[in-house]
Amino acid sequence: MQALVLLAVATLVACDLELAPYEVMKEYDEWEVRKYPATKWISTEAQDPMPHDGPEHQKAFYRLFNYIDGTNDVETKIAMTAPVTFRILPGEGPNCGSNYTMSFWIASDMQVETPQPTNPLVYIEERAEFMVVARRFGGYPTELDFSAEAAMLYGLATEEGLDVKDVPLWTGGYDGPSVIINRRNEVWLEI
Repeated sequence: MQALVLLAVATLVACDLELAPYEVMKEYDEWEVRKYPATKWISTEAQDPMPHDGPEHQKAFYRLFNYIDGTNDVETKIAMTAPVTFRILPGEGPNCGSNYTMSFWIASDMQVETPQPTNPLVYIEERAEFMVVARRFGGYPTELDFSAEAAMLYGLATEEGLDVKDVPLWTGGYDGPSVIINRRNEVWLEI
């Protein structure tokens, strides 16, 4: 019983994350067009044939987590936010590693005076405003799931006449591993 209570509390906490801001420009049945404003993100680079499932994923995640847990120049804890994004540039062959950037959005109260990372593999990324098409889906996706969702999004958006870039592939995860129902995952393609 105690384990169920802890799981419920963890799920409620995970659902209360501050989300990176965006504006929905147009909604479709299975996807939407969004505009993200210029904002700061804490980022790290990695390379792995499987960005979401490979061995480098956990290392990259913990570099970012350590930053928000106080490994920064002012030794302050920073609230976890959502989504955790991946900007993926695929490798040139089927077994080649993809280069990717994993990022956490920096909470709104830290956007102006942002603590600096102390780990040289972590940096503050100042993203310019950008537009994407976005598709939401649930579950615990694999690399193949992200690819299939991106391919579907590409087809849907190009059918509507949008000039969609196929690289980079963006993915967003909104939930921690303790959230087991109503999970929110996304794929984004730049326009």
